[in-house]
Amino acid sequence: MAIKRYKEIDAVRGFALFGVLLVNLYAFGADSLAWDGSLDQLFWQIKHVLFESKFWGLFSLLFGISFWLQIRSALKPWHLLRRYCALMAFGCCHALLFEGDILMLYAEFGVLLLLFHKCSTRILVVAAATFLMVFPIGHYWVPDRGFSDQASNINQAQQWLEEDREDGLYSAGSLSDIVAEHASYIPEIPWQDYQWPDSGWAVFALFLLGFCFAREDGLQRFGQRPRVVSKASFWMFLFGLGAMSIEAWMTHAVGYRIFGETVSGGVTQFVGDLVFLLGTLSLTAAWFCLMYSFATRCSHWWIVRALEAVGRMSLTTYLSQTLIFTTLFYGYGLGWAYWLGPAAVTGVALVIFMCQILFAKFWFSVFVIGPFEWLWRLATDLRLPALRVAPRRGPNC
Repeated sequence: MAIKRYKEIDAVRGFALFGVLLVNLYAFGADSLAWDGSLDQLFWQIKHVLFESKFWGLFSLLFGISFWLQIRSALKPWHLLRRYCALMAFGCCHALLFEGDILMLYAEFGVLLLLFHKCSTRILVVAAATFLMVFPIGHYWVPDRGFSDQASNINQAQQWLEEDREDGLYSAGSLSDIVAEHASYIPEIPWQDYQWPDSGWAVFALFLLGFCFAREDGLQRFGQRPRVVSKASFWMFLFGLGAMSIEAWMTHAVGYRIFGETVSGGVTQFVGDLVFLLGTLSLTAAWFCLMYSFATRCSHWWIVRALEAVGRMSLTTYLSQTLIFTTLFYGYGLGWAYWLGPAAVTGVALVIFMCQILFAKFWFSVFVIGPFEWLWRLATDLRLPALRVAPRRGPNC
């Protein structure tokens, strides 16, 4: 049975892929304190407040929704199991190039969701809330998260940046060096990063919430009341931005660090982590509501159709993003790693994503499925899927 596509979900997924790309690009030096110019600080704050941890959350929420659509389409468990095994293979190959791979986690938790998706919504929501609390509670009880890559001051950050430019793995290492380093982290261990806000348990929690939302007819209700959903997004943004403002105040007033070491630790760290978690969840929901209502009300707009095209080939878009930015940033390519600040990296993300939009629009004028999606379906169905758009027949044919 064919899976019904929700164009609104495709559009939201396409938008989520831009946020994922933007945050991933910051991993190559743009997160450093060394970029202390006003413009760079502005772009860093935009990334931190509106994008960081919000868009992998949005992407994970959409994965749970997609899981429900597949279950509803009567796909057999063994069929889905093959699908996630193939996704795991994609993830392992992808992780050899980029350590920020998310596909392995998605494959692992997709299998786990297969085991528990028949549980009641109440049980799954309680489980999701429990998994979300693993991060703040786990960080409180085990505050030592190992080496912190956040410098304590600008001078130290500038020194680290210079060192990374000279002999960092990504700036000076060969392709074989990078592959060998990343191979040691395969496969992804879902529970090993439980002290971090982007832990595997948080990913699974959002899978569950997305699945429950779709199973309780959330998509139909949102589609029928786009204006109400749009208004709800406003209040979610307001609450989320308020929480992020508190997190910013704690950063300057008491030395709280979401990805570093908090000076006072203990209760301060726990409260800060909880505030960041609430802000992240609220802004993730706000982005989903805003973009879903926008895609519903403005479905004829070019930008919505463009995002739909990107979202239809989300696996291809995600993997090609890595192929592009590793070529730009790694030493065996153009070697831009550690040379670009937040403003420049944001510009690069916009250019890459615009190129991907144009490619997706062109691709679907000729083909019916993305290239990596075609391979994924081949591995899942074990038969050749259709690729090209069927030619239109004339009135006399």
